Amino acid sequence: MTPGPSRNDCFQVEIIDRPAAFARLADEWDELAKGAADLAVFRSHAWVSRCWQRHQAMHGRSMYIVVIRDGAELVLAAPFVRIADWYGTATLAWLDSMTPLYNDILVVSDQRSDALKQALWRHIRRQWSIRALKLSCVRDDAEIAPILDKAGATRTWETAAPALDISAFASRDDFLASQSSNTRYNLGRYIRLMEREGPVRFREIGSAGDLEASIRWIFAHKRKWVEARFGAANWIAAAGVEEMFLDVTAFESRRGRASVMALEVKQEIIAAVLLFRCGGTIFPSKLAYDPAWRKVSPGWVLMMHIIGEACTAGVRTVDFMIGRDAWKDRFGGQSVAVSNYRLRNGLWP
Repeated sequence: MTPGPSRNDCFQVEIIDRPAAFARLADEWDELAKGAADLAVFRSHAWVSRCWQRHQAMHGRSMYIVVIRDGAELVLAAPFVRIADWYGTATLAWLDSMTPLYNDILVVSDQRSDALKQALWRHIRRQWSIRALKLSCVRDDAEIAPILDKAGATRTWETAAPALDISAFASRDDFLASQSSNTRYNLGRYIRLMEREGPVRFREIGSAGDLEASIRWIFAHKRKWVEARFGAANWIAAAGVEEMFLDVTAFESRRGRASVMALEVKQEIIAAVLLFRCGGTIFPSKLAYDPAWRKVSPGWVLMMHIIGEACTAGVRTVDFMIGRDAWKDRFGGQSVAVSNYRLRNGLWP
């Protein structure tokens, strides 16, 4: 940790650059994360700690977490890494999973919020050695988005995060009744076709051994799909990604915030998805299916089941996560733009 916090207006700004110092923030960090509502599942202290395990193995990267206090209270946290370059300067990027998941700062949700975000921005602008910011997977409704837009940051890539509001449905039957007759017919037909091959069941997996096996199944099938579509040089093929998600899911499952939902025929998985939960939202991540069953749309059938169960459980929103895919579009709903930003700091080129 850098010695001596600096003063920025009425707030105290400090840089956490040592894992031991970050570890001591655990309780305060997670208390602050509660204000991030449903998206907090991707910015918990445990999650960021596991992200650092990936970043620290990369050359030229160091922890650079900006924390701001109002007196003794932690009121803002920005999890960055500092990436050194050959100029002797550096770029700031998120201390993230290096996979397509939402990124943002944490900040209290009260009248201090705007002033705190401005204090963060002033701090960054005053760091002559920070040449640029490269921040990925920022939602349009993220806390940091207005700062980046006002500062003139360039959006270098943009996609959408589709979501479905299910708050009006009290049960699975209510949700199915809202669907077209063609949708209901196809759902029943696909399940009947599966049943010709053997018993069909939907199974939520949360126990340690089964959870690991099912996540490895998801990654094996997802990698093949991603490589066929985008090539081998993709985030899901990078070293450490699978192990990180195994670790995070095991941790979050003990808190009731993660599991795998699987569709099985004859006790063999034909589709599965990693689910994260926080507040009133579920986040399906890394849906995968066995291509041998493609004709019965096992991924879509599985998601229809998940949505129906979520309605019964009182979930408000299903957030399909980053990226536009045909299977997501089948559910309709709303979407939020998600962008990568690049911002030059000061007079640097």
